[in-house]
Amino acid sequence: MPGNPAYEEALLALQRLMMKPIRIGGLTLVLLDALSAEHDENWSHPPHRHPWYEFNYVSEGGLYTTSAGEEFRIEAGQSYLIPPGVVHGHRHRSCESDDGFCLRWQFAHERGEAADGTAEEAELVRCFSAVRPYALKAETASPLLALRPETSLLSLQTAFAQWIAGLYEAWRAGAVPSAAPASPDHADTLVRQTMLFLNAYYANELRVQDIANALHVSYRTLARLFRKATGLTVVEKLNDIRIQQAKKLLIETDMPMRQIALAVGMKNEFYFSRLFRAVAMTTPSEFRAHRSEARRLPVLGPEEESKDFLPVAKQER
Repeated sequence: MPGNPAYEEALLALQRLMMKPIRIGGLTLVLLDALSAEHDENWSHPPHRHPWYEFNYVSEGGLYTTSAGEEFRIEAGQSYLIPPGVVHGHRHRSCESDDGFCLRWQFAHERGEAADGTAEEAELVRCFSAVRPYALKAETASPLLALRPETSLLSLQTAFAQWIAGLYEAWRAGAVPSAAPASPDHADTLVRQTMLFLNAYYANELRVQDIANALHVSYRTLARLFRKATGLTVVEKLNDIRIQQAKKLLIETDMPMRQIALAVGMKNEFYFSRLFRAVAMTTPSEFRAHRSEARRLPVLGPEEESKDFLPVAKQER
């Protein structure tokens, strides 16, 4: 990776962690990707979303990112985090370019809401899922930039888990209001209750109007407050939950596609397949086959694993 000594070795080290589960308390973290991200002048990327957490570090140049409708600036040395499902886009100003790297991860047992486990673990997942439309301080990425590929895998996993914990503390601090509210926020309560509905009844035919009626608010009010808080429509969040549940069934059972579609609230397996591909960016069959193959792969010893570095490829965020 010529011209990028600032993060080249750190990225090689991070690539050793890919698809190797890391335990943080009762949570299981899986680093899905660690890739270089260089963009030429006047690059832009339209609004999109993805089912993983995405951390982007900008080494050189700068760019603008819009997250849940709010645009903010990222300069060289800074970074930013996009939670799963949040609609976002990127752009340069005139004659601008940028370079850096991108990390993508998931909590393995996450179901689109607070994960099973202790209250602290559930809070970590909930907190990371909140939208923070601003750049993180330069020191946020410093522990990652200090990683080296020759470090033992166990030490790399420990260092990455410590970095995630530190990022959580910074993320949590950003969520603390300047003054405690005198009473519970109505919008927050409404969103939480909507999430309860979605997670309880995702397997049934469920309309947004039904939820609005149950919560004694108008369709328009519910839709507006939910999108403002999460960056998603109620239907988009419902679809995310259904796909997460479908993934669990694809991994843990041999149920045919039609039965899985029915089990997650979709009567048509063809619509289920289209929706799954749109959200997970792969087909249900490919997802099941990939997970089955991963379970059959032999576990490499330290010497074998150390020889298996993944190549660094320039890719877009």
